[in-house]
Amino acid sequence: MGVTSQIVSVLASTMTSSTTTAIFADNYFTSLEIVRYLKDKNCRYTGTARDNKIGKPPLKSIKDMEKKAVPRGMHDYITSDDGILALRWKDNRVVTLLSTDMGVEPISSVYRYCSDTKKKEPVNCPAVIKSYNANMGGIDKSDMLVHLYRTPMKSKRWYMRMFAYAIDLCLMNAWIMYRRDIKALAVDGLSLKNFRIQVFRSCSSQSPAMSHPRRSSSFLCTPNTSGDVPKPVRGHRSATPDDSVRFDMSLFYAPVYTTRQTCKYCSRKGNILRSNVVFRVCKVHLCLNADRNCFVKYHEAVA
Repeated sequence: MGVTSQIVSVLASTMTSSTTTAIFADNYFTSLEIVRYLKDKNCRYTGTARDNKIGKPPLKSIKDMEKKAVPRGMHDYITSDDGILALRWKDNRVVTLLSTDMGVEPISSVYRYCSDTKKKEPVNCPAVIKSYNANMGGIDKSDMLVHLYRTPMKSKRWYMRMFAYAIDLCLMNAWIMYRRDIKALAVDGLSLKNFRIQVFRSCSSQSPAMSHPRRSSSFLCTPNTSGDVPKPVRGHRSATPDDSVRFDMSLFYAPVYTTRQTCKYCSRKGNILRSNVVFRVCKVHLCLNADRNCFVKYHEAVA
């Protein structure tokens, strides 16, 4: 087997129940050798294949099927003695496919746009093609979601780009599991963009696991400005705490007197009000005096 087929064989060896599992792959991984190898292991496989990786089955050539006289939906197939199906089907392009999972029948119809009639028309589609499209849709959707908000990491070191892709893939999988949970709970959830922002904010606000505060009276009275309260950056808006922290009144919001900064709640453009009071949990400056009590208004959830 080639290198790409060996990758499939190694990943297939980690499956706990290969006899009840079907593998779907694209033409980068598919070859006649890997299909026959997995069939001997009682593992079903379906994948598109390149013309130089399927042996020489007696099928119509790609050049002949690409002719205009051949209608869209035309297919040609053959089954080997050991039960491997080789099929060639004409859609917008000619597709070659190997499978030990599905057959050609039943033939259904799919709708494709016709440039001559300017509308969608039914096209014959074998069962194995329909099964492949249904199961490979998850891979295409995964690629689409990963590239929606990809980490902008440009580096000459190729492994840094792979590291960024691995992080994006983990975040996308976590969001899919999150969407599954909120659907079961019948509640509104976050979009992928807001989910990534919440993960970033949660990770960046966590203190190092090995850091231990100094046990002194000065620490109990005065906050560590560099660690507890983020320093303001000119031209940047102050960070907004997560909703789970902002509206959780069971937390201990300890007010601390510190340097004077803009109030997060009542300040507006042209009317900047400042406060010396910062709260340890949300880490934002809020007015707390005889004239204004922004703490209560800021932490009240709007119905």
